[in-house]
Formats: sequence, C-alpha cells, structure tokens
Amino acid sequence: MNSASPGIERIFSWSSLDPKSRVVLLVSILLICSIPHSSGQETITGWNEAESWTENDLNAAVIHGEIVWVFGDFGTVRFSEDSGATWQNHTNLGDVHLISADSYENSMAVLSSDGIIYMKDSFESEWITIDSSQTGMKSIALAGEESLIIVGNEGAIWHYTGQTWWNRTTSFTENLHDVDFNGDEDGLAVGNGGTILATDNGGTTWDYREAPDPESSIVSVSYFNTYRMFAISNSGQIIYSTSPGGFEWQLREIESAGYNTTLATNLSSIDVVSSSRILFTGPDGYLGLSLDQGLNVERNILPVGVNPSFNDHAMFDYVVGIVVGDSGVILFTDRAGENEDIGFQIPDYNNFGEFVEYADEMLLAGFIATVKIVIFGIMFGFVIGVILAMLKTAPTSFKNLLERFSTSQIKGFGAICSVFALWLIYSGMSRFPELQLNGIEYIFTPVGDPRGFAMFGLGIAIFVISIQFIFADEKLTGPLFKIRPLNSLATVYTDFFRNTPLIVQFMFIHFGLRLGMRIQQVLEGTLGDPGIDGLDYFFYGDRTFLSAIFTLGLNSGAYQCETIRGAIAAIPTGQMEAWRSIGLTYMGTMRLVIMPQAIRICIPPIGNEMVNLVLNSSLAMVIGYSELSRQGKLMIATTFQIFSAWGLVMVSYFVVTWTLALLLRRLEEKTKIPGLGISGGA
Repeated sequence: MNSASPGIERIFSWSSLDPKSRVVLLVSILLICSIPHSSGQETITGWNEAESWTENDLNAAVIHGEIVWVFGDFGTVRFSEDSGATWQNHTNLGDVHLISADSYENSMAVLSSDGIIYMKDSFESEWITIDSSQTGMKSIALAGEESLIIVGNEGAIWHYTGQTWWNRTTSFTENLHDVDFNGDEDGLAVGNGGTILATDNGGTTWDYREAPDPESSIVSVSYFNTYRMFAISNSGQIIYSTSPGGFEWQLREIESAGYNTTLATNLSSIDVVSSSRILFTGPDGYLGLSLDQGLNVERNILPVGVNPSFNDHAMFDYVVGIVVGDSGVILFTDRAGENEDIGFQIPDYNNFGEFVEYADEMLLAGFIATVKIVIFGIMFGFVIGVILAMLKTAPTSFKNLLERFSTSQIKGFGAICSVFALWLIYSGMSRFPELQLNGIEYIFTPVGDPRGFAMFGLGIAIFVISIQFIFADEKLTGPLFKIRPLNSLATVYTDFFRNTPLIVQFMFIHFGLRLGMRIQQVLEGTLGDPGIDGLDYFFYGDRTFLSAIFTLGLNSGAYQCETIRGAIAAIPTGQMEAWRSIGLTYMGTMRLVIMPQAIRICIPPIGNEMVNLVLNSSLAMVIGYSELSRQGKLMIATTFQIFSAWGLVMVSYFVVTWTLALLLRRLEEKTKIPGLGISGGA
C-alpha cells in the first residue's frame, strides 16, 4: 500500500533520481565511509615564554642556590625566584657584554667580553670585580669557591686562585670556546681543530685528548660525571667519552639522523642534566632534547612567535629550568622542553590492517637498507673470491722464484734472512711480558699486541724458510721450496674468515677496528661532507653501512674463493698448457680462457652463497644498521605484535632471496656451456 498522499511526491524518493545522480550519491557515500576517523592528536611545546623586561641579547644563565640568573649584552642582569616564571631587574654590571657564567656551591661568577669577572658568594652580597687584563676570553668555570678558570683565543687558559692570576696556557694555540668542571679537580676545555684539553688538578696543568674529528670546531662541553662527558661541534656533531679522565672520545652515531654523525644543524651549547638526558641550543630557534644520550635528538616545538638564536640553559634538575636567547627571550619548562602529545589515540595493533599501516614504512626502509648491503656485499665478495681463487691456483712456488739464482746466492740470501728473522722474533717476544699473560692466555696475544705478534709470527716463518735456503742444494729439492706463497696467503685469509662467526666479525670490524668510521673519514676528506641525503650520503653517509658491506664482502669472499677454485679445477688442464704453449702468461690465460669458463660453471653454487649472504645480512643489526631484522625488533618494541612483525620480516626476506634465485637461475640458463660438465648437459 502506498502511504504517500495522492498528488504529493516524496522529496527523497530513490526512484525519482536519474541514474547519474544515483551513481554520484553511491560514490559519495562510499568515500565518506572510507575516510579514516581523526585521532585528534596534536603536539604542543614543552616551553613557556616569560617576560624578561629587556630586548638585549641574553648570553648566559646559571643557578645560584634557589635563584636562577641570566646575563646579557650591555651588562643586563635578571633573576627569578620562581623557577623562571617571573623575572626581576637587577642593577646592570656596567656597559659590557656578559658572555659566560658559572656557579659553585655559594659562589657565582660572570665573565664579560673585555675580560672582567664579577663574583658574589650569596644573593645579598655585593658583586666583586676581578680584572684579568685579558681580552678574547670566551668562557668561565669555577673550580672552587675562590678558584676560577677562563679560556679564550689562541689557546689562552688563565687560572685565578689565591687572589692571583696564573697563566696555564699550553702549547696548543687553537681558539678555546668553552670550559667546564666536575667538582673542583676535574675539568675539560674545548675549541677549534678538535681541541680537547683535560685537567685533574683543578686547572693547574692541562693534557691533550685526541678528538675523533680533528677538523671539527668544538664549541661547548658538559662534564656531567666521571663516566659522562659530552661535547658538541658547531656543525652538529655530538662527541662523548665514557672513560675516566676523558682519554677516549667518540663521535655519536645519531639514530634519529639516519645514523649520521651530525645533526646537520649549527649548535651553540650542550647541557647534560642526567645520565641519559641532554639539552642542545643553536641559532635560528633550535632547541633539541635527547632522552638516550644523544642517540635520538628531538627538536623542541617553540611557543608561537618565538624564533631567536638560543645561547644557554640553566636547569634546577633534569626537568625544571630555563633557556635564554637573543632579543631578551627567556623560556621556562617543567618537562625539559619535551614536546607533549595531547588528544593522542592509542592505535589498535591487534588489528592487522592498522599494524601493517604502521609497519609498511619501516619495512620499506629496512628492505632498501638490506638490498643496499646485499648488492654491494655480493659485488665486493665476488671480486675478492675471484682474486683469492687465482692466488690459490697460482703454480708459482719458491723453487720457481729462486731457480734463476745460483746456490751460493740463495745460501747468502738465506743467511741474511735468518738474521732479520731472529731480530723480528726477539723484537716481538720482548713486547709480550708487557701484556702480563700466563700460560694458555698467550693465545690472545694477537689481540693484546697485534704488532708484536705480527713481528713474532713473520719472524718464525722467515726463519724456517731461511734455514731451508741455507741448506739448499743445486736442485732445490727441499720440502719448503715446494711451498706456493700466493696460495699460502689466500689459505690464511680463507681459514680465518671461515672459522670465526660472522656476528663476531661484524662487531670486531665495526666496533673494534672502526673500519666504517675510518673509511667515512677518508671519503669525507676527499669528497666532502655527505650531508643527510643525496648520492654522497647514499654511499658513505652511514658508517654502519660501510662496515656492513665490508664485513659481508670479506666473509663471503672466503667462501666464494673455494667455489671458484673448484670450478677452475674442473677446467681440463690441457687448456692451460695449450695457451701457455703459444706464449700467453699464466695470468693472461686465467683472465682470457680459464676464468670465463669457471665462472659459468660455478654460478649454481655461487648462487647458493649469495642467497646465504642475503640471509646473513640480518646479522648487521648487531652494529645498529637498520636492515629488515632491526626494523622488526623496533616494530615489536612499539607494537608487541611478535608474530606479525617477524612474519612480515620473513616475507620480506623471502621476496629478496626468491627474486635473487630467479635471476641466478636465468643467468645460469643463459651462460651454460653445452657439453661441459653437469651444468652444460642439455
């Protein structure tokens, strides 16, 4: 029964719509339903702006008791008694630029650009003026209530103690930018040319520390405790030391910057406020925060309309404090400036679609990283394998090398070599007692003293051979004359890499030898700074990438060597003899005749080795390289979806290896030699 009244048409009658309108309506409904819901997430700043009542640049800040002080150009001084929320004016300290400040227990000192120091020992006390008569000073640090250090241009270090100035300048003449003390004895000073100076006697004497980048300009240092010393360069490098006294310094590989060794931004100061939390300042409105000792650095969001160059922090503890900058800007915080997420909706990772949406970018990044080291590792390993295989099959022996000489010449050469060998043995052994090893512990000598062990081992080898030379007869029939030196070198290489775990090789090459860092430094010196993207960064911007491809290549080359050597042995020896008989050299015959056939024969077994190389690339995660396995661990750390995460990683590895297997199978079909061995069977 039609309920509509006669003569009255329904406004939203479906039948009254034409076909085009129906299609438009259906598509619109589908699009509306497919639009994901908004999570309402917003990130806000962790800083609040305070009124400083000045437009002069503020250069330094310091905590003195329960009061925070700031100092700036034209003698500007402000103080706050409520953790930086409100500020009061203080009598200006003359018409000078106040550039650095420090406190120690009851004492506080401020350095001006003309070398004048202003000190006070309590809030109520008057300022005491100390004239250093030095210009070009950059930073001040208190090493006691009545002891202070100032540093500046051309390596100048002046020490004020006992109401007397003492010149502590060293032989290093690079400009010094900052100085900081941990207590009243241990201090650090940093400057241009990677200069790091250290003292353990309150500033009386200073010793040089080697920086990881001697070309960097280190602008700020923070001496948190005996095992936490951090510094920064003006180009964004984070330098750290965990050794007492700061004897060893390293460049931080910054995970948030793609494992680069720079934040790719200028920095001006660093403040380590806890064992893991670090604050950074820089020009152009840069404030940074790291919660894990500089591995990940997050740029702070600033209050609206605030974008000065920031100069210094002053923190009451690891969360409450202030930062000061140009144009009188003062910001205060109760969360170390950490950005805050509000309206955050927790994703449901139990929903597989939502999990994949989160994981796809990480998997893609890991997939690309894995393919990178696999491609370069395969090429590098293949080149090494070919070279080693040719060395292993080289027929040249000591007899071949020496038969052109007379017996007396060989005996004389053996006598000279024996003397040299004994010197090497003695020189190497004389170094071993310094290692303080006992008994079986001497097997670790190659690690404790590589140079001494190399001298000792080489001396033994030369001595044994030289004895054979001394007792040589005219026909050189001794057993040692049959030794093939090139074969021996290749055998030592393959035995080493085939008899040690790949995971240990990764850690030794990256953390022990620091091969990636050394190669990166050489390439940076030759080709320039790789930046954070582009072709340069692709090839040498990530030192873990360099370590990974060299480790995979060196390891795979040892295995490919044996495969290629077996293929060379499968080539009939008559071919080598035939081509040698018409005048080709051994290397020429190998290059033009033997090796092209051998490579075709060994494609199947080499294919297996290349697939193993893809799977072994997962071990690169132990050095922090962001390949598929590491991305899987990071996904699990966030989502706790173990089955789904490792399942996606397995599928991704299968795609890589299966694709490689198909390419190798196609290559095998195209290059097989009809009638030669199993691979040539039709």
